Amino acid sequence: MSGLVGYIGRQEAKPVILDSLERLEYRGYDSAGLGIISGGALKVFKTIGRPVNLAEKISSKELDGKIGIGHTRWATHGKVTIKNAHPLVVGSTAVVHNGILKNAARHRAELKKSGIKCKSDTDSEIIPHLINLNWKGNLLDSVLSAVKELEGGATFCVISADDPDTLVAVRKGNPLVVGLGEGEQIVASDATALAPYTDRVVFLRDGEIAVLSHEGVQLIDFDGNDLENLPQKISWGAISSEKRGYRHFLLKEIVESPRAVRETVAKSLPISAEHITPDDFSFPDVGKPERVIYFGSGSSYYAANIGQMLCESIAGVSNTSKVASEYRYGMGMVEKDALYVAISQSGESLDTIESARIVVKAGAKLMSITNNESSSLARLAHYPLITQAGPEVSVVSSKTFSATMMALVLLAFHLGKENGNLSVDDQQKLIDDIRSIPEKMEITIAEETLLRRLAEKCFTHRSFFYVGRGLLYPVALYSALLMKEVANGHGEGLLAGEIKHGSISLIEKGSPIMFFANHGFMIGQLLEDMDELKARGAELIAIGREGIVEVAEHCDNLITVPSTDGRLSPMLAIAPAQLFIYYLGLYNRKDVDRPRNIAKSVTV
Repeated sequence: MSGLVGYIGRQEAKPVILDSLERLEYRGYDSAGLGIISGGALKVFKTIGRPVNLAEKISSKELDGKIGIGHTRWATHGKVTIKNAHPLVVGSTAVVHNGILKNAARHRAELKKSGIKCKSDTDSEIIPHLINLNWKGNLLDSVLSAVKELEGGATFCVISADDPDTLVAVRKGNPLVVGLGEGEQIVASDATALAPYTDRVVFLRDGEIAVLSHEGVQLIDFDGNDLENLPQKISWGAISSEKRGYRHFLLKEIVESPRAVRETVAKSLPISAEHITPDDFSFPDVGKPERVIYFGSGSSYYAANIGQMLCESIAGVSNTSKVASEYRYGMGMVEKDALYVAISQSGESLDTIESARIVVKAGAKLMSITNNESSSLARLAHYPLITQAGPEVSVVSSKTFSATMMALVLLAFHLGKENGNLSVDDQQKLIDDIRSIPEKMEITIAEETLLRRLAEKCFTHRSFFYVGRGLLYPVALYSALLMKEVANGHGEGLLAGEIKHGSISLIEKGSPIMFFANHGFMIGQLLEDMDELKARGAELIAIGREGIVEVAEHCDNLITVPSTDGRLSPMLAIAPAQLFIYYLGLYNRKDVDRPRNIAKSVTV
């Protein structure tokens, strides 16, 4: 997690670093800090809370340096205090770090034996201590000596007043990207932070070091050997990271979901053409696997559940899904003949990447589904599939979740088409329905006013239930997760047929329940499920498809969504749930873009 930035160039470093930290805030916002070499001396300022707090704290400070580093922290080691905030300083050296050092305790013990006391509770402080202890007269050689003693996640940027014209950035584990400008260089955890300053970037590979100076950037390995890593263009403009009149990024990104899905579909189908056939469909040739295994973490795991069900219903291929945080620790064997599908919106989720490495090392084929073509996961995969959501600034997954689901639909369609599980007529019908989904999503978003009123009516409840069957059960699980993140309330996703086995004891008069009933599958049974909940006094909000008029008679409030192929029904259930939960958070006065204790990319 955490976000870091470093700058050296012709501009004053202070405003560049503060601006970049605000763009990186989604990665962590427990505390923030910056260090600048000004007048030949290292000056460091830190604050608890968000980067805006840091900006206010130093607004009157004169910092005229043109080299500096900054950090926005998501705490892993040590409480949220000023002493644990970054940059961490030892002597004239300041470091900002992302990752978890595995051998920090040993180094801390050795420092103590030598009479050196750590000032913070962090593992990160070990890095500037080692650089100082290994000082070779210049920053680069000192870092090269120190980095060999670090185990685990050690992605960091470092400056020193003893070598004031050099900034060294090290990637070991977590992502790092360098931006190349005219007379200036900038490095950050994410390209989003660089977009206002340059469109030429280098994504560092694991084990690479970037040496930034006023003249340019030198890339080397941990042994000091020169490397070549060609720059590439940033594909997203900085404007995509602006609110554009919306009150929050989360609302903006929910509204952008149809566009994200439309552009994801367009990678495989000429969506603007008047009529297309199955022969117009294009997709990476993944062969004809006899088994598909999906894995991910957080909301991506719930997407994996949907992918698993789509694979069964559309492709007719044996499959399963795994939780990446368990699988990476040996909770399952690698099936070499299977196609593995790793899902991570950022492409940098550590558990997912480590699981993917296990799969690739064992010789199995890996497809990745990410929103970042330059991410670690995309580069690791044999078949990288990139969604077209664009930058997602709000911490929670909204438009990226929708775009990921459509990518999973396209994968299932491809497999079903290739193995003959879909007739030509079924292929054509499914293609037509896929192409219509973005427009139908826009119709569901138009229900925003009603969803806002429902949220206003019941926001004081502290426990919400989300219920579904089949493909809509993972949507219920995702919604419950979103409830926890955005509204900081208890959310529980329930399988409708299993409510009577224990969960129904939690239902009481006024209990708010969102029931996903828009697939039309087993409609009679769904209505019985709804009646069971109503009989216990539940306040029932149903997401129902048009044409099934009976649903309105079995709930208190109905959100109608357009009719579509039942296999695509999750695509039209998500936006209503997102908007409802967004307003629950808003009415509860929560920071819906920056939920407490949550970071966008889980890299630790």
